[in-house]
Amino acid sequence: MTSTLTKHDHSIQQTEIAVVQGGFGKDFMVLYSQGCVRAKLAFSCLVTPEPGDKVLVSTGNDLYILAIIERPTNDDMKLQFPADVSLVAKHGKINLSGREGIDITSPSQTNLTTNKLAINSLNTSIISNELSVRGDKVVSQWREVNSISKAFNFITDCLTQRMKNSFKTVDGVDQQTSLNFMQTIKKTLSIRSRDALITARKDVKIDGERIHMG
Repeated sequence: MTSTLTKHDHSIQQTEIAVVQGGFGKDFMVLYSQGCVRAKLAFSCLVTPEPGDKVLVSTGNDLYILAIIERPTNDDMKLQFPADVSLVAKHGKINLSGREGIDITSPSQTNLTTNKLAINSLNTSIISNELSVRGDKVVSQWREVNSISKAFNFITDCLTQRMKNSFKTVDGVDQQTSLNFMQTIKKTLSIRSRDALITARKDVKIDGERIHMG
């Protein structure tokens, strides 16, 4: 027993050129030789069709948009994935290059994990409501640093500063509390104020070859 299929049997899968009329998601309306019908977007077709696109469709019981052949309006392209996507290069690297820029947008969370991270930028701007940085060692080299903050809290077990010149201006109160306070001045110590008050619970000692008061 033999059977034949005519070219009009829609169970035969064929391909044909169609024009997208509209649609969104996975369902689109396309116009081809049989009229304007609904076609589904094939799983492997990642580019989102737009009205006016010439597409390759597979005809049969179900119509599928297999690929976009031509876009007459512009060359903009949008890749749409139905679920999670992984880009894997087991024996190489992945390079993202954009002449006008690269934008990464996520309403949830963005994670970056690597053994070594290098950022080369002419200008860098970071805007965050809350920023947390953790590490074992930080080495920073800058020609000029400008820091503006409404409140600054710095907590450390040991602080060592080495600088050629230091200038500080405090418009309000400058208060320091410590268990012991020691200063070593190699040449001259000059303290000027309208009023000066030194209070000690026990002894006050001033030692020098000459002491001038008044």
